[in-house]
Amino acid sequence: MKTFRFYSSLSAENQKLLDDNSTFIKLDAGIELYRQGDTCPNLMFLTKGRVRVVRQHESGQSILLYYFSQGEQCNVNFTGTFNAIPAIGTAIAESDLEGYSIPTSIIAQMFIEDKAFQAYVFEQYAKRMEHMAALIEDIRFLGLDSRILHFLQSKKSKIINLSHEELADIIGTSREVISRILKSFEKNGIVKLSRKKIELV
Repeated sequence: MKTFRFYSSLSAENQKLLDDNSTFIKLDAGIELYRQGDTCPNLMFLTKGRVRVVRQHESGQSILLYYFSQGEQCNVNFTGTFNAIPAIGTAIAESDLEGYSIPTSIIAQMFIEDKAFQAYVFEQYAKRMEHMAALIEDIRFLGLDSRILHFLQSKKSKIINLSHEELADIIGTSREVISRILKSFEKNGIVKLSRKKIELV
């Protein structure tokens, strides 16, 4: 837990409380940390890797809510666990993960007692709100092809290792629509396509 920025600002008592009640865990890429509708007894604090959180519709389609990575905590997990309500999304490991699982009762005690931890939690919520506002703006004002291109260009690498199905889940449409738009991009020299890989030209 020492890798988390808030840890050094905690009281000595709460540092010990965390250390004594944190369980180190490792998870493989592709695993679901929790599913939409689950009620989780613990919270995960990520020290390695990246997680995608999606909202699923009864039609089977999904849309990306946000990502979180090392040093961050999942707002869907926190809200659902802290309030004992079902998770509003599904969390999927995009890479191998390492982190700590902590019982809700410990987190609740820290949140009440420690201002440093409160500040960390509110910072995480502010970050997610900013992302959600940008997502709503994109959905409202950009066409689907522009949203797809914007998403691809936002990646740090020109090579994006995603299948058409995975990209459809992130964008919130069908695989067939994604394939059609990507083929149009390829025809116009914007991308090169191969199995589970999209390369920006």
